[in-house]
Amino acid sequence: MWEQNIDPIGQLWLSAVTAIIPILVFLLCLVVFKMKGITAGIIAVGLQVLIAIWPFGMPIGSIAGAGLLGVLTAVWPIAYIIVMAVWLYKLTVASGRFDVIRSSIAGISPDQRVQVLLISFGFGAFLEGAAGFGVPIAICAALLVQLGFGPVKAAMLSLVANVAAGAYGAIGIPVIVGAQVGGVDLAALSFDMVLVLQLLTFATPFILVMILDGARGFRETLPMTVAVSLV
Repeated sequence: MWEQNIDPIGQLWLSAVTAIIPILVFLLCLVVFKMKGITAGIIAVGLQVLIAIWPFGMPIGSIAGAGLLGVLTAVWPIAYIIVMAVWLYKLTVASGRFDVIRSSIAGISPDQRVQVLLISFGFGAFLEGAAGFGVPIAICAALLVQLGFGPVKAAMLSLVANVAAGAYGAIGIPVIVGAQVGGVDLAALSFDMVLVLQLLTFATPFILVMILDGARGFRETLPMTVAVSLV
């Protein structure tokens, strides 16, 4: 059985930089060269195979097996969860139920600071746990745009709101995969993750309010923000 050498070059930092090249190329293809996701992905995978062969010395059979495992993991459960989440979202939009959700949240308060807390932080965290993988950011940003927020601002706020909830995404897939890859106990990892993330989770609503309205917003929405953070 082939065992991976994490430092084939003899300099750990250089081996790490070499290993991260496919990811950097993928991001460059998307952001700088404006390629389609599938094109950027194919280029990154091809480069990753070359780096796996040399300098990491991974056998072709192991590369094929790892690739097949990656495809199967991407299809089940990741792609399955995303497809079902998008299907459910489109179903609620087509049936008019999504308008009910939007009007219910908007009806609580016309204050944009409160709306962001309820939609991007609260509702977004629920969507992250149910779907993940960018779905809550897209849906919450769309909701905020319909309530009068600018598209870029809505996306930015939803991204910030999602910073802590991402660890719980897609019915706990990040934690489950992390436990499998790291060879640690799932319950122990979940417990440690909760301890680490609580401070960040508590701080996120305050950060959102400060981004929207600075110190004045912090003062004026303090009771609401504290309540949301504690819950």
